[in-house]
Amino acid sequence: MKAGTTVFRIHRLGRDPVALNWTVRPDRISGGRFDSLDGSYGYVYVGDSAATAIAETLCRDLPLEGAARLVPWTRIAQRALSRLTVAGDLRVLSLRGPALTQVGAPLALTKCGADAYETTRAWALALRRWVPRAQGFAYRPRHDEDGLTWVAFEEALVASDDPVPLTEPGMLRMVRDVLHAHNATFD
Repeated sequence: MKAGTTVFRIHRLGRDPVALNWTVRPDRISGGRFDSLDGSYGYVYVGDSAATAIAETLCRDLPLEGAARLVPWTRIAQRALSRLTVAGDLRVLSLRGPALTQVGAPLALTKCGADAYETTRAWALALRRWVPRAQGFAYRPRHDEDGLTWVAFEEALVASDDPVPLTEPGMLRMVRDVLHAHNATFD
């Protein structure tokens, strides 16, 4: 990731949008794809666009196919969108295309549902040990092949603007449009 790159993050209201999350996630009950199993690293997830960040955060637990899916209102009401800037170059390990094969990882590493997050977190820990210079991973989002998502393990982001609550009218329209594009809505 080059310094100056603009990225977007969905986060809980009141949370510093650039702060690493150090929550230990030893099981799949909550959290994200590459969260730390043992607390040995912090992490922050960002997308290349607001739409990518919205889809990855709000649709994360939804199946990829089937009838329209429902995102609980509380998941929206508790979150904000922040536009961030990468402050310094980050060395990221690519987990997409041929690079995924080069590290011996299956496509499921970036496409599986939350029920397999214990496995993806074990992969993250192993990859961080195998490539200790990697300061993050780049991968295609599960719900939007056209986007790009990163998980960063270093504090290298700065806020470009104040966080915008997802419940603000303009933002809520964007959330609705992104969810509709992914055959989802909110209650």
